[in-house]
Amino acid sequence: MLGVAAMMAAMIGLSPTTVGASEIQEQTISIAFVNPQYPKTLRGEADALAADVNAERARHGVPALVRDATLDRFAHAKATEMAARGYFGHTDPDGVTFQDRLRAWHWPVAYASENIAFDRDEPAAHAAFVNSPGHYANLIDGKVRRVGVAVVTVGDGETFYVEDFSA
Repeated sequence: MLGVAAMMAAMIGLSPTTVGASEIQEQTISIAFVNPQYPKTLRGEADALAADVNAERARHGVPALVRDATLDRFAHAKATEMAARGYFGHTDPDGVTFQDRLRAWHWPVAYASENIAFDRDEPAAHAAFVNSPGHYANLIDGKVRRVGVAVVTVGDGETFYVEDFSA
């Protein structure tokens, strides 16, 4: 199973004034599942992850994020795709990037970022986000106001976590 080192964060700038880490070419990772099952959405885990994001922001005096239904669907689409296709990365095996996905969804703002993880459970995924500088920067970024979260599993301990942030 992938650990913290395999987790990635990206900030995508859609305007000339916003620059993000996504300008670095990302390597997509293929995953061989141990006991694959049909992808299943874990809404309770997604709710817990969103609550953990806001708890972390509160510890730093950063305003809580509003859960956004469209961002939830955007995050869910990404988590489901990774689970169904057996890969891990902001860029899919066909080369479709986070920025491409935002454009396809006609995302209306120029500032967005994404955290993704493949982990055993929600507390471990959240801890990995908190302990990764790139992920953590996205979590406590004062520019973002909304969050979308999705959690999709393909088996015991083989779960995809997606957090999408937007101004």
